[in-house]
Amino acid sequence: MKNYVFVGYYGSGKTEMAVNFAYARKQADRRVALVDLDIVNLYFRSRELKEKLAEDGIDVIVSEGKLALADLPALTPAIYGVLSQPQLPVIWDVGGDEVGATALGRFAAQIEASSYQLYLVVNTFRPFTRKPAEILKVKEEIERAARLKITHFVANPNLGEATTVQQVFEGTLLVEEAAIQAGIPLAWVGVLPGLLPEVSELLPGRNFLTLERFMLTPWQRDQQTFNTDPRTMFKPGNR
Repeated sequence: MKNYVFVGYYGSGKTEMAVNFAYARKQADRRVALVDLDIVNLYFRSRELKEKLAEDGIDVIVSEGKLALADLPALTPAIYGVLSQPQLPVIWDVGGDEVGATALGRFAAQIEASSYQLYLVVNTFRPFTRKPAEILKVKEEIERAARLKITHFVANPNLGEATTVQQVFEGTLLVEEAAIQAGIPLAWVGVLPGLLPEVSELLPGRNFLTLERFMLTPWQRDQQTFNTDPRTMFKPGNR
C-alpha cells in the first residue's frame, strides 16, 4: 500500500493517530513520509513535531517558512514529489472536516492511481459523531469533498487522560455499528497503553493501536518521554 490517509472531525484524534501510525510503519520501511495537510486547525498539527519526526526517519511534508503555521490552503509542491516515489509509504494527516478534505481532493487522482487506504477516525465523545447516523453523515461529507472513498473506520473514543475503559468499550461499539451499516471494516481501536489490558478483554478479536501522546502543550512536551518502538504499538486481535 502506498497511501494511508487519516481524516476526522476536530477532536477525533486523527493527527495523533497519523503520527503513531507513521512510527508503526517504520517497523517495515526504512523511510516514511508524513504529509501535513491540515489547513483547518491551527493547533496540534503534526508539523509541530517535524524535527523529532525527521530525527526518527519520518519526513514531514509541509509548507515552509511563514506558511507552515498559517491557516491557509497553501500546499507545498513537495507533495507531488513524495507521490512520485512508488516505494515510499505516505501517511496523510488531513484537516478536520469536509472543508479540510477539499484540500485532499486536489490529489485524489494521484492517490487513487497509486493505491490507498482512507481511515475515518471517530471519537464518539465529540460533537457530530456521537451516533452511528451522525458518523455515516460525516463519512458522506468527507467522501464528497475528498473525492475518495472511506475504506476503514478507526475507533478512537476518548476524553483524554480522563478516559475510562467503559467509555472506550461503549464508543467502539457505536463505531462498529456505523461500520456495519456502511459495509466497511473497523481497522482498529486507538487506546492509551495503560487501558489496553482491560479494553482488550472487553473487546476480544479487535485490533488495537496503542497511542503515545505526541500532540501536547509546550509545558507538557517538556516533561514527556516517548516510546516509539513499533513492536509495542500494534496489537492484533485473534479473530
